[in-house]
Amino acid sequence: MDEPYDLKSSLLTSKANELTIGFAGFVKPGQAGEPDVEGVVKVSAFCRPNGSGYLTLTFVVDHETDAAGDLGGTTEGALREHLGSNFDMLIDIPLDEFAAPSPYRIKEMDVYFHKLRGQERKLAEGGVFPALSQLLGLQFEPLHVWTAGANNPRQFLGPVPGAP
Repeated sequence: MDEPYDLKSSLLTSKANELTIGFAGFVKPGQAGEPDVEGVVKVSAFCRPNGSGYLTLTFVVDHETDAAGDLGGTTEGALREHLGSNFDMLIDIPLDEFAAPSPYRIKEMDVYFHKLRGQERKLAEGGVFPALSQLLGLQFEPLHVWTAGANNPRQFLGPVPGAP
């Protein structure tokens, strides 16, 4: 292998194949006189042919309001306790290192599941958001579901049983 592995190109290629589910605002209440951290999270999904896959949560926070320097961290073990046996693994990616300087802090979490297809929205709203609320102290607004339109031909493809 003569060519060096291009991590940035690989990351961008994988992101191009994710389908956006929706967006939600969130707040992390400040502690000890620090201001609240407010931001938005984009939820996307990638399903493999066997039905497994991952949810990507892309958090965007204004640097000026992010007094703590980041959103805090969680571990695979802590998520497993909240998400159960369907949870596979967590990859926590600080995207600021891949981008030009910006007034925003961008952090991404890929949450892998053994069975994802058809449960994407349910797992985001009913599993990952509540887990991150307990583990990181985040308060999420309801997920604003992304639907197909003229400017967005790609959409969340799996129906969620029992969802509105």
